[in-house]
Amino acid sequence: MLFRGLSNFYMENTKESFVMYGSFLSAAEKALSLEDIGKFVLLLRDYALKGEDAHSENPVIEAFLEMAKPNLKAAKKRYDDACKGREHG
Repeated sequence: MLFRGLSNFYMENTKESFVMYGSFLSAAEKALSLEDIGKFVLLLRDYALKGEDAHSENPVIEAFLEMAKPNLKAAKKRYDDACKGREHG
């Protein structure tokens, strides 16, 4: 019973997906190795889903992150606003 309660809390308060715009990957494919694209995608995931600040030592990855963050931040705000609406609706 306790586990079910924790599971429901987690599901209700954790974002489980984010939009990966094709332009993010198209740009990355033009400038990064496959290994660095993987790092970029994982940093985006951690930023979008876990709220972790995303930074890289690689200046190209860092530049792509800076371009992607505003879109991900706006999406998180819409998600948070929708969750608040569920709480009060």
